[in-house]
Amino acid sequence: MRFERFRPESGIAISAVLMILATLSMMAAAGKGDTALQWAQARNARDYADAAGLAETGIAKALAAESFRLDSSQSGRYCRTQSRCVEWTVRHMETTAVPLGLEQSTGPQRALHFEVNAEAAAGRHARAAAVLGFVVVAPGSPTDPPATEIAVCSDQDDCPQGAAQPPVRRYWREAAE
Repeated sequence: MRFERFRPESGIAISAVLMILATLSMMAAAGKGDTALQWAQARNARDYADAAGLAETGIAKALAAESFRLDSSQSGRYCRTQSRCVEWTVRHMETTAVPLGLEQSTGPQRALHFEVNAEAAAGRHARAAAVLGFVVVAPGSPTDPPATEIAVCSDQDDCPQGAAQPPVRRYWREAAE
C-alpha cells in the first residue's frame, strides 16, 4: 500500500469562493436599497393620486351647493380619513352679461362668475391644489344690485322660480407639491 503525503493546498479555491460570495452580497445590498426606493416612489405616487382625487372631490362638493353667496366666500371641509382631507373655498368673482352659448330666452339674465379653490392633503407629504372657474346664469340684469345669496337649480327640469341654472365649468388649473 502506498501512502501519499498530505500536501498543503495553496488556497485558490477558497479565495475564489469568498470573492464570489462578497460580490453576491454587495449585489444583494444594492438591490435592497433600490427596492426600498421603488416602494417609496410607489407610495408617494399613490398619495399624490389620492390628493388629486380629493381635490376633485372638494370641487364636486362645492358645485353641489344649493346656493352660492355673492357677498362673502363659502368654505367647506371633507375628510376621508384623518390624514386624507380636502378644504375648499367658493368666492364670487364678478357679474357680467351672459357669455355666448349660455343665454336663455326667458327674460334678462346675468352671468355670475365664481371660483373654487380646493387644497387636499394625503399622507405626510402629498399635497394637491385645484382651481375651477364656473358660471351660474341667473335671472336679472348685470347692472342689478348684487344679492347676498343666489339659489341654484340642481337639475334643469326641477328649477324653482327665480333660481339660477346649474353651474357651467369654464376653466381648470392644478398644482401639486
